[in-house]
Amino acid sequence: MAEDFQPTLEGKDLRVYWLLLNRGRAGPREVQRSLHFSSVTVATHHLEKLSEMGLAVKDEEGKYEVTREISTGSLRLFTKVGRLRFPRLVFYMVLTITVSASYLLLAPPIEYLPKLFILMLTAIVVAFLGYESWIIWREAPL
Repeated sequence: MAEDFQPTLEGKDLRVYWLLLNRGRAGPREVQRSLHFSSVTVATHHLEKLSEMGLAVKDEEGKYEVTREISTGSLRLFTKVGRLRFPRLVFYMVLTITVSASYLLLAPPIEYLPKLFILMLTAIVVAFLGYESWIIWREAPL
């Protein structure tokens, strides 16, 4: 049952965790500079907290790296592709564009009005999904 435990991250802990997820590994000084913490001690404190939670480990060079990826808080709104993270809604946006474009290109020739309706509907859905993705990205921990 201990493996099901999902620690709750918020504030500076979440920002440090997000930085480690995106960079792979970082030392206290890099964290302090990147996140504009007041001192290296503050960065070290938050890195140690992540280490105590079992989410990061310190290597022989004094740098920390993520040992376990969790999906908690605002991290649930993102999905990982390689080393990059995107708001999940971006994939729905791409799917909407792909399905609509496929239909318009592969459907038998029809009247102009239904195709125009599909284009307008696609544009509206993509605009809403794009706007919501932008809001989520803006509220990312970094």
